[in-house]
Amino acid sequence: NYMNRIKQYIGTRDFYLHALTIAIPMILQNMITNFVSMLDNVMVGQIGTMQMSGVSIVNQFIFVFNITIFGSVSGASIFGCQFFGQRNAQGQKYTFRFRLLFASLIILTGFFIFQLFDTQLISLFLSKKDSQEVILQTLQYGKDYCSIIVYSLIPFGIGQVYCSAIRECKETKIPMYAALSAIGFNLVLDYALIFGKFGFPAMGVKGAAIATVIAKIIEAFVMIF
Repeated sequence: NYMNRIKQYIGTRDFYLHALTIAIPMILQNMITNFVSMLDNVMVGQIGTMQMSGVSIVNQFIFVFNITIFGSVSGASIFGCQFFGQRNAQGQKYTFRFRLLFASLIILTGFFIFQLFDTQLISLFLSKKDSQEVILQTLQYGKDYCSIIVYSLIPFGIGQVYCSAIRECKETKIPMYAALSAIGFNLVLDYALIFGKFGFPAMGVKGAAIATVIAKIIEAFVMIF
């Protein structure tokens, strides 16, 4: 009797295998997405500590933006999944439109905050114990990176809208393939644009930002296409 009561809370083997085929691609995609920011930090760190500090500070704010977008699209996905289960295409369209509009509002808000208050935000993370020269250089590197990386908010936000719509239709591999393509392009472009390889100019932190923006555009394009 005791074992029967326990078994009612345990699913079948097929259920767990099916759940893993959905969950593992999602885990990998989120891990790869967050790895892109860490890749910038690591590769920029090869050219200088102040450059890495500036990039790392900005990526903290980008992470907050990413979590905000993820939360906004995930909330609507609860209804999207229900409509998909009911085969209610009109309801799915409503949830998609809501995500697109709400994500666009978040993108615009984030874009203007990063553009108008970049100095104030980055300064919050700068230690006053450092010399004035170190503070100013780190701030400038952060602003240089932020002025370009801010454009990645657009493809990332729109891409996540499509990503959530794809996932709720039981397709989790496409977002994973999109993330893999993005990390591949980002790795090559980081190496080329940061250090000036393959005939490109050495652009330092600006090169890292450009590489990330291009990688995000590619990731969004794969999911949308």
